[in-house]
Amino acid sequence: MVRTFRTGLMLAVILTVPGLASAQTTHTVTQTGLSFSPANVLIDCGDTIEWVYTGFGDHNVIEGTDPGTLLTAAFNEPLTPADPLATVTVTTKMLFENDLGSVIDYYCLPHLSFNMVATITVSCPWADEGSALAGVSGDPLFYGNGDLTDGSFNTLELENAAPNAGGVLFVALGPAGAGAPFKGGTLIPVPILLQVGLTTTPAGTISLPFLMPTGLTGVPLLFQWAISDAAAVKNVSLSNAMTGTGQ
Repeated sequence: MVRTFRTGLMLAVILTVPGLASAQTTHTVTQTGLSFSPANVLIDCGDTIEWVYTGFGDHNVIEGTDPGTLLTAAFNEPLTPADPLATVTVTTKMLFENDLGSVIDYYCLPHLSFNMVATITVSCPWADEGSALAGVSGDPLFYGNGDLTDGSFNTLELENAAPNAGGVLFVALGPAGAGAPFKGGTLIPVPILLQVGLTTTPAGTISLPFLMPTGLTGVPLLFQWAISDAAAVKNVSLSNAMTGTGQ
């Protein structure tokens, strides 16, 4: 089945068949004494960081700057003689779920006092616009995968929503503004350009694959789900809104 929508040019093609994921890159960071080299690495969303141990004590790589947030760090990997290689893939889900921006700080806990810190700078076509409204499982999480280049295969992923529930995906042209009041929360994609109705799985998820139309380079598209949810303030929960910008 293929669903198309046109407003002068095709906004989206929603597919029910799998496609090819965009290429991903692995970036190597070396532990050298009490430092990480390079101290900042530039990556694209979906790339993997590989830390290599070269000796001189036990180390680790932990997201953040403050050991007080250790238990909620997005990643915490050992880097020791017994574990000489640590890898982390930086996904849009990781960025949104942990409220991370385009620069991710990390450190080595045993040597933080020696300023053994570094950063990862992430280029991502997806941006979290917030405005989730909690339901039975808390805030529904909404994120995108893919590079949004012309003709590329991408997916919109909804998690943590009410199970077996009707949902409506709202789509608008960006950039994101203040939005409009909606069912006790805020709907960011306004004025609405497209609505797609689907039902969540028993796990409270929806995965929606699509091909990025051509001619949308630099165009920001806004997305947000509304899900029927008896536990929400007005029986409707909202995912976080998201911008996807054509590349």
